[in-house]
Amino acid sequence: MKRLNAVLFTALAVIFLLPVAATVVLSFSVDGAASLQGWGDLLFDCFVFYPQFWNSVIYAVVITLVQLVVIIPCAFGFSQAKFRGKSALFVFYIILMMMPLQVTILPNYIGLRDMGLINTPFAIILPAIFSPFGVVVMNQYMKNIDGSVIEAARLETNSVVRIMLVSVVPQLRVCIFAVALFVFADCWNMLEQPMLFLRDTSLQTVPVFISNAAEYAGSVIFPAAVVFMVPVLLIYLFFSENLEKGLTFGDLS
Repeated sequence: MKRLNAVLFTALAVIFLLPVAATVVLSFSVDGAASLQGWGDLLFDCFVFYPQFWNSVIYAVVITLVQLVVIIPCAFGFSQAKFRGKSALFVFYIILMMMPLQVTILPNYIGLRDMGLINTPFAIILPAIFSPFGVVVMNQYMKNIDGSVIEAARLETNSVVRIMLVSVVPQLRVCIFAVALFVFADCWNMLEQPMLFLRDTSLQTVPVFISNAAEYAGSVIFPAAVVFMVPVLLIYLFFSENLEKGLTFGDLS
């Protein structure tokens, strides 16, 4: 049985890695022949790629940090506070998390347009801040905190913020990292929002560049895709142990 599982998981790993390997191989070929032309076109001719790459970095980092500032207090409230309608509100959060992106695109666009934020960085950052995914996941983590820790902290201070920051957050560092990585990856892969909310190429992101790469040179598509994969892969390679610990914490193990 163990051997069968090993073969099965190895086969699945190969299937998932094939597109990545194919992208890397195709980045070094043009019209079926080995060539570095695509990399040359990307690095030396497509100057619009550089600001869009850094736009992706800035948007993803800012959204991730601000989401954590919102996620942690909300999850702490759901896990520790007692108030009427908490269960119904949490179910509402779950429903929001399950909604496809396409359902929220139009209302977000209308709201951003009315506020005059279309074609500004805030058009990308503001809608992404209030994501229910992190709240739902972090709430499950916080439910596993020993209640005696919270009670002991209440004997020292009446400040809910201080209790959260001093007694709760330090116990959830690996969990916070896991949530942050998922949020970062989700923001890094955004395509529809930058494409619809941003008109200036100087504000757009790498996914938009890749989708429009044929306008510059078809040969840059695969090199750009390889560069786009590198940050997330590096984060996983360097912090995979923390990610695994975060994913196997408490009830989520």
